[in-house]
Amino acid sequence: MTPRILDHGLDALRAARRAAALAGALAASAVLAQAPADAPHRDPGTLASTRALALGPTEAQLGSGTAALDFPFVTRADEDPAGARVVIAFAPAPGRGAVPAAVEVIVNEGRVATVPARAGRQAVVAVDPSLLAARNLLTLRLLDRAGRPLAGGWRAVASVRLDLTTTPSALPDDLALFPLPFLDRGFDAEARIAIVLPGPVTPERVRVASLVASWIALDAPIPLSFDVDTGDLPDGRAVVLVDGDARAARLGLARLDGPSVRMVDHPRHPGSNVKLLVVGGRDPGELRVAAESLAARTERLVGSEVRLRPAPPGSPAAPDSAPRWLPSGRRVPFREYPLGGTPAHEGVAPATLHVRFRVAPDLSIWPADSVVMDLGWSERLPPGVPPPRLDVELNGYFLTTLPRAPGPGERARWARIRIPREHMRGFNELLVHVTYPEPPSAGAPRGPGDGARVAISGDSIVHLERLGHYATLPDVALFAYDGYPFTRIPDLGETAIVLPPEPTPSELSTVVTVLAEFAQITGRAGTRASFATADAPQAALAGRDLLLVGTAGDHALVAAWRGQWPVDLADGPPRVQSSPRSRPWLELTGGLGPILDRRRAESVLRSPGPVGAVMEIESPLSPGRIAVAITGSGARLPGFREFLGYAETRNLSGDDLLLLSGGRRWTFRIGPSFGRGHLGPWDRARWFLANHWLLLMPVLAAGTLVLGRTSARAVSARTRARLAFTEGDT
Repeated sequence: MTPRILDHGLDALRAARRAAALAGALAASAVLAQAPADAPHRDPGTLASTRALALGPTEAQLGSGTAALDFPFVTRADEDPAGARVVIAFAPAPGRGAVPAAVEVIVNEGRVATVPARAGRQAVVAVDPSLLAARNLLTLRLLDRAGRPLAGGWRAVASVRLDLTTTPSALPDDLALFPLPFLDRGFDAEARIAIVLPGPVTPERVRVASLVASWIALDAPIPLSFDVDTGDLPDGRAVVLVDGDARAARLGLARLDGPSVRMVDHPRHPGSNVKLLVVGGRDPGELRVAAESLAARTERLVGSEVRLRPAPPGSPAAPDSAPRWLPSGRRVPFREYPLGGTPAHEGVAPATLHVRFRVAPDLSIWPADSVVMDLGWSERLPPGVPPPRLDVELNGYFLTTLPRAPGPGERARWARIRIPREHMRGFNELLVHVTYPEPPSAGAPRGPGDGARVAISGDSIVHLERLGHYATLPDVALFAYDGYPFTRIPDLGETAIVLPPEPTPSELSTVVTVLAEFAQITGRAGTRASFATADAPQAALAGRDLLLVGTAGDHALVAAWRGQWPVDLADGPPRVQSSPRSRPWLELTGGLGPILDRRRAESVLRSPGPVGAVMEIESPLSPGRIAVAITGSGARLPGFREFLGYAETRNLSGDDLLLLSGGRRWTFRIGPSFGRGHLGPWDRARWFLANHWLLLMPVLAAGTLVLGRTSARAVSARTRARLAFTEGDT
């Protein structure tokens, strides 16, 4: 059972400390007034910190015909608001439509100020701390020269920013608050979490750290990065793994009386929100039991400490059985989706409805085919409210505009939408943009919006029931964003993580972050993954998909296979190379792509500075298996999340090399590919010819020759017949 944040307890905690927080903020006002608006978040143990929150307006809000826009904002659940500034930047030119004379600023229904709307200028409004709470609503209202609300005219506003100052709350030592203070799911967009390992580093200790990180990631809807190291405590929040009384004493922690998890104050920050999550026991075996118990998620975590029982043995996971993936063998309505429900929107303001879902990333969809979605929705329109425009988008691609409602009333409707293959991903986000028409003239009333409602039906279905599983590998994009093929078995029962003998902190951090990412993708911790060092017997790695993490200088296996990787990073300057498994004559039947990619990669490698790389090849130990290396040419391995983001590419899929240099990313197809999954003989032949289309040219030429000869013989025979008939006439 997963612990939940006790919101009511936190609200009471805030109320009890509000006066002290405000007094502390006033005492520091002279210092805070000089702090830059975009100052980074300071250590939680300090007095106060300021964050700059970009609130909008969005493109939909800029085109809105309303007089007022709402911008909700929150504080972290372990901090109290101590002050705020609203910064409104006006556009140099207001654009078409109404031009506001002023903007009224309202916070939590309390009027704060009215500022003149001056083109190209910026207005700064201080907010009284007494108006702020844990959850807040900033409202901006446009006014005309007479001080009346003005509908439309939001093109005059370039941006709205909030500089929010907070002070830390003293949190109790209660595991029920977890994942606070390490992350706040309602506030943080991403989080970094420190993990302290007992030394020296061994594969088993790395496995334990990965299980604990995966347990944290399973409840985190945001990207997580883990900073893993051995030695002393960092000067901040951390997860501390303990495998003996001597280790606990060295860190200044109380001894553990068995496998357990404990929340305590940081010794250097007592009575604050800087906490340590201590996981472990009296020996390495009890640490392993504690980590596996947390990963199994069977214990209810309440109080400052919980003794953990051994996790019950479970059966190995089946392929493509990840809890967060939609099964492809049956119909699954939206209401049963693991990542969300059926959203709805009330009122006539612009809005976007979201439906998020994951599918197996290796669904075999023929390039010319599409995925069918039966989308249902309902509309309720009071008299006087025109029907909204409903635009459907998937993963950033426009799909269709749904038919408008014929008039007022409430009705349910359906549409069948075809999703092109190239628009489907492992993780998908379906958006329905709701836009009500603007009034016919600026300042004209829209009509009563109370009761207007648009909702997506929970019976909607994306039809996956007839799709099989097949993928062309290597594919670095499938690995980076979907963990494929490792996540195909959600407990990672066919995965081996291979480490250097003495991994550096950056290499440890990458391993733990990647394993936590896999847990977020599948919804299950990788409890059956094996961990080994590069000097392990090859028999221990055979028959598994391999994940190698480390630079070529300290990872023996990366160096031993240097001739098979798309790029040689072992000695001297990095260089592109051909795989010994390459068949150039066959690869060129798919076009000149490999040659063009090789030249592009060589150009990137000539850039100054270290290079990071994610490389994929067919495993030298097991045909049909994959080997992925996260490596680099520098002394420090780049963080895993540095590899994620926009990458320049020539291909839609099937790249085997991702390069990171100077903050930019590129993907390339250098080496050979192979198929993984099941296709029928006819589909396999079609798939092969689709990727080697030049082979069709001889077939086309032969067919043309045969057809030409056949046609020539037919025409000749017809001609002779006519001549014979003509010669018989008198």
